[in-house]
Amino acid sequence: MTRLPTVRLRGTGAEIGTAMTAVLLTAAAVLGSHVSLAWFVAPAVLLVMVLAAASLAWPRQMLVLVVLSPIVDRYLVPGLLSPEAENLAHLLSEALLLAIGVALVAQAARRGTLREGLSHPMMPFVGGFILVSLASALLNGVPAVQAIAGIGFTLDAVALFVLARIVGFGPRHALMAIGAFVGLVVVGAVVALGQALLSPHFLGLSALAGRFGEPYRLASFFGDPNVFAAFLSAAIPILLFGASELKTPRGRRAAMAAAVLLLLALWLSFSRGGWLGAIGGFAIASLLLDRRALRIGVVVGIFAFAVALVMPRDLLFKDPTAHRPDLFNATIGRVGAIGEGADLRTLLIANAVPILADHPLVGVGPGRYGGAAADLFGTPIYRQYGTDLLLKDPSQKTVDDFWLHLLVESGVVGFLAFAAMVGSALLPIVRGARSAAWGRRVALSGIVGAALCLIVNSFSTMLLEANSVAYLFWFLLGLGSILATQPASEAESA
Repeated sequence: MTRLPTVRLRGTGAEIGTAMTAVLLTAAAVLGSHVSLAWFVAPAVLLVMVLAAASLAWPRQMLVLVVLSPIVDRYLVPGLLSPEAENLAHLLSEALLLAIGVALVAQAARRGTLREGLSHPMMPFVGGFILVSLASALLNGVPAVQAIAGIGFTLDAVALFVLARIVGFGPRHALMAIGAFVGLVVVGAVVALGQALLSPHFLGLSALAGRFGEPYRLASFFGDPNVFAAFLSAAIPILLFGASELKTPRGRRAAMAAAVLLLLALWLSFSRGGWLGAIGGFAIASLLLDRRALRIGVVVGIFAFAVALVMPRDLLFKDPTAHRPDLFNATIGRVGAIGEGADLRTLLIANAVPILADHPLVGVGPGRYGGAAADLFGTPIYRQYGTDLLLKDPSQKTVDDFWLHLLVESGVVGFLAFAAMVGSALLPIVRGARSAAWGRRVALSGIVGAALCLIVNSFSTMLLEANSVAYLFWFLLGLGSILATQPASEAESA
């Protein structure tokens, strides 16, 4: 596909100047938040405007920044802000996506490249899902603002699929973007290993206590162990396919070593959903694309599990009252809770059956069940079917199952439309990976594996609604849609 021309700024001075301006505005927003809310908002708005303008010159770099920005505004920066500014900070990544998206779409429309970016078999299914959601909102009398929020929270990240195609990523740029993501996750895994070896409070971080006997669940600087596990599970297939397919022995060994590190951190997160996503998603991807990668994954996974069982813990801080985390007992505790009918996710599925029976085709309406919009605006569905009796914990704001949420809100028709969106984006990437070689094969296979891991993981979390992971999911699919259709002579030269 034709790549979007970019605004050219000479030399590296403009890049350095833009980066310094962004850093200064970020510092001003952090410091200003402790003076007043206005002193936080003003530099934050300027920061978004500066980065939107920079996207006209460096669109690929700015898109990668948008993809990774939720980690900053949800987990890194809020602890530095005043309590009043902390909630507003969570909107930064959404504001960046909107501002940069508008800038790039306007530029593409002016240059006549917008239609090509939108030309993909997935787009009719996107339109179909929106139509089903609007029909459901009308039939169920959902307030307009709530309906728009429900649709937006589900679909806003799809913009990154389109923007990646509008901008255009060559093989080298695509591999660099994927490498930036994997590199960030590797850094996070190193920090998590430091928490395990030295202290859960290493570098001022915190750890959550588990509900099944774990004294702590590690999350590195991601804050939430389930989100951390989701990022790990998305990066691990890329490394395992690299360990199988990269050209040089050194590259394969480096990929395998990094995979061991990430799998070790994944076990330490005690995220059963992350474990299930990584194992199930990668198994499906490797059976489709590379059986040797599956064998490598089994060996590496068992080795990392053994290390997690015997590695030393808390060398800097010994709590005589704390017991060593036990991977076996924690997992058995979760399985036992499901068997006893005490697991919340299982109870929510049983509670959803009569709701779906009453609203089978188009569901109860966007924003009315299980997601962020239902929590924000409230919903009569919870009272009518007793869902509110299950969601008694103030920290439990969603049903923790994206696909259940989607099925009940959109019905069978909306669910199938969304599944067709994902399938029509993913299948060409699978076909492209089978015929590709070397770096492009690693990238395409890794994207397939990452997507399948997040799809499986989303049966136990709301990953594809939360922008911290949905951004990554749709961006990777956008990259894959470009790499899968590039001529072999161009793509394999990367």
